[in-house]
Amino acid sequence: MTRISPEDLQLPPAAYQSLGLNALLRPLQSDRKYRILDLGPALGANVEFWSQFHCRLTLDDFYSNYREKMDSEPEASRERWIADLLSFDNQTVFDVILVWDLFNYMDPDELRVLVRQLGRWCRKGTVLFALISSLPNISAKPALFRILDREHMSYQVRTRETRSCARHQPRDLARLLAGFEVSCSFLLRSGTQEYVFTYVETA
Repeated sequence: MTRISPEDLQLPPAAYQSLGLNALLRPLQSDRKYRILDLGPALGANVEFWSQFHCRLTLDDFYSNYREKMDSEPEASRERWIADLLSFDNQTVFDVILVWDLFNYMDPDELRVLVRQLGRWCRKGTVLFALISSLPNISAKPALFRILDREHMSYQVRTRETRSCARHQPRDLARLLAGFEVSCSFLLRSGTQEYVFTYVETA
C-alpha cells in the first residue's frame, strides 16, 4: 500500500456532482454481494463509503507501483509488469472496477495491455468507472478522488507540476477497451469526461 505524504495534500480538494458515480451505483442491490477493485490509493473516505454495501474491496495503488517498476527496469516488458501487478487467482471475478484518472497517464499500448489483463477477472456486466481528460496537460500525478456520497465526489491535485495527457479520444476507446462498451458518459466543466463502461465479452 502506497503511503501518501503530507506534501501530496497541500492543495485543497474540490467537490463536484458526479453523474457518473450515481449511474455506477444505481443498479447495485443491497442484498447482493459485490467484489470491487479500486486501482487508486487507499483512502479512508472511500473504504467507509463502500462499507455500506455487502462487498469485498480490493485496493491496489496501481499507478505508483507500475511507475516504480518501470523506472527501476525501463527496458522490461510493460505487459510483464502489468501482469505481475494485477495477479489474482482464477476464481476472482470483479463486479466493479474503479480506475479513476489512471487512463490519462497511460499511452495506448499500456492501456490496451492493462484492459486486456483486467478482462481476465471480469464477467458479463462488470462495470468500470474512469475519468478521461481532453486537456493537453494534466497534473504530474493522478489525483486523489474521494467519494462523499452517492452523487458527489471530491478530487485533490497532489502537485502543481504537470505532464502531457494521453488524451484518449472517444473514437479510440472501443479499440483500446476491448470487451467493454460505453454505458454512459458525462462531460465535466473541467474538460474531463466521466465514463461508465460495461464488460460485454464473456469469452
